[in-house]
Amino acid sequence: MLNENFVAVQIDIEAVAKLANDFQAIWTPNLNVLDGHQKRVYWVEGWLPPSEFVAMLGVARGQYFLRGKKYAEAEPLFKAVFETHPRSQFAPEALYYRGVSRYLNSHEVDELKEDWIMLQRFYPQSAWSLRSNLL
Repeated sequence: MLNENFVAVQIDIEAVAKLANDFQAIWTPNLNVLDGHQKRVYWVEGWLPPSEFVAMLGVARGQYFLRGKKYAEAEPLFKAVFETHPRSQFAPEALYYRGVSRYLNSHEVDELKEDWIMLQRFYPQSAWSLRSNLL
């Protein structure tokens, strides 16, 4: 997934201090997902085991499309994270943003509610459940 959907770049944050400062990289590993204008759309700091890394990449890719206002393209990416990695720490975030992308695409509040209710049911202790608690 990494090489198929991302351009991986590794830098030495001590050697490229300006770039590290621009992205506020204070710890490594530090993963930043940028759009075509070098604007950060998603970032994660710290090591992740492979299964969590794959789930995070799915959320990051969804964020790329969501922030680019390509809501219909973002939604299945978030759905895939939730369905493929339901025990991942990134699953609640994926479900939250699946609801957001569905709502922004259709303006049907019931689509947002459906995902956020599921989020509250499956991940009641997550910060993402708390953020969706306005229903």
